[in-house]
Amino acid sequence: MDPFALIGVILFGVIFLILIPAVIITLIFKLHRQRQEYQNLFESVPCTITVQDKDYRLVGYNREFADRFSPTPGKYCYEAYKGRDRKCEICPVERTFADGETHTSEETRLNRDGSRRHWIVKTSPVKNSKGEIVAAMEMCLDVTHRRILEEELEISHHNYRAIFNNIPNPVFVIATDTFEILDCNKNIQSVYGYMKSEMIGRSFLDLFQDSEKDHYAFKLKTSGVIYRVRHAGKGESAIFVNLRISPSEYWERQVLLVTVSDITKRLEAEHQLSQASKLATLGEMATGVAHELNQPLTVIKMAGSFFMKKLNQEEPIKPEIFRNMVEKISSNVDRANKIINHMRDFARKSDIHLQKVQVNHVLERAYDIFSQQLKLRRIDVQWETDENLPEIMADPSRLEQVFINLLVNARDAIEARWEAAGSREAEKLIFLNTFVEDGKVVAEVGDTGTGIPQSIADKLFEPFFTTKEVGKGTGLGLSISYGIVKDFRGDIRVLSNEYSGARFRLEFPVEEEQSHDR
Repeated sequence: MDPFALIGVILFGVIFLILIPAVIITLIFKLHRQRQEYQNLFESVPCTITVQDKDYRLVGYNREFADRFSPTPGKYCYEAYKGRDRKCEICPVERTFADGETHTSEETRLNRDGSRRHWIVKTSPVKNSKGEIVAAMEMCLDVTHRRILEEELEISHHNYRAIFNNIPNPVFVIATDTFEILDCNKNIQSVYGYMKSEMIGRSFLDLFQDSEKDHYAFKLKTSGVIYRVRHAGKGESAIFVNLRISPSEYWERQVLLVTVSDITKRLEAEHQLSQASKLATLGEMATGVAHELNQPLTVIKMAGSFFMKKLNQEEPIKPEIFRNMVEKISSNVDRANKIINHMRDFARKSDIHLQKVQVNHVLERAYDIFSQQLKLRRIDVQWETDENLPEIMADPSRLEQVFINLLVNARDAIEARWEAAGSREAEKLIFLNTFVEDGKVVAEVGDTGTGIPQSIADKLFEPFFTTKEVGKGTGLGLSISYGIVKDFRGDIRVLSNEYSGARFRLEFPVEEEQSHDR
């Protein structure tokens, strides 16, 4: 053999003998490192892990399981952490051994202190090199906190439904974007006549009149309260309600929580009470109205007597005299007709309807119907009104009733002070003022009467409260007036008066601001 070839073989053998152990050592080191990594992962997984044989004995487990249950190798799994003396009826480990598949279950354990623990359990097979199942790995994730929250949520939801369904007022949950009724309580039936199942899925705007849907669609999104809304119940019956709106969330959806107050019966009762007050006022004004009507009737009577005298004496009547007498008859008939129509309009029981109103005009009409009452008692009226007063939204007939009630009170207070003055002459004045202040229309009715003590100022607007003698007042005028003014989104209060009498101040939002609340 060539010596150089021999040397090469020897060198190759030496190198082989040197390198083989190094490769083996490297492979062993890598395997050890991978095993260590897997072991670290096994130990640090944030759930309990066990490896069980076919008899359900513990072959291995991670640190989480050891720290929580302090097991011993070879112990049955159901003894170690479930506190049982036999296998569970539904065992995912058993099913994994049977079919070699992964299985999941949810299990509960009762602790010694009576508390419960809940786990989500997942099992997977452990196979040898031949593909045979030699063990099963069971991973348990503690979901006790989540289950407690779910149970609390379920209880909370149950309580919410109980409260929601037993609120005495109808309550709607409507979608903010579409106004679809997503939910409602059972009390809608007592007000609207509809079953809950008939309302779910409908548009809340269907309850409004067609001409008002766009307006209220805007108001529902921008207002917290909408007063005196007309709704349509089952069978198109008219219902008057107040709405309170609160933005909220419902199953991760933006909604409006609408609480309904049925005020239909209250409005009917107030309307009847208001009508009774009107009739009482008309009774008080009978003397003045009779005097007011007596003047045109006297003129007509005199003209008629003049014509009869000329006819009986067969005397001719000059054309200019005849024309003048006929014009007087015609004008006084119109005057009497105006008085009668005004009284009839005031006494009429009309439906509640808001419209644009000029306060000055209503105040003048109230004074017209009451003027003779004041003239007969020698009470002067001083006017100071703003001719450019903006319009408000109100019912002119009901607003006129408020002013008449205030004029009646002013008249009575002046008469009472005049009688108390005895021989001393007391000033008899009523002041009627209108103006705009802080964006509101203001009307004031003041007098030089007896005034109102501060001690009873807060009681003036209570029903049946009166400072008049028995038989001279019902105590309803100011109470009714207060309700009417509030219906027009206004405010009424009594102020101190420089003339030592009373001064009532009424404030109303102007039509441009209030029109959105109609």
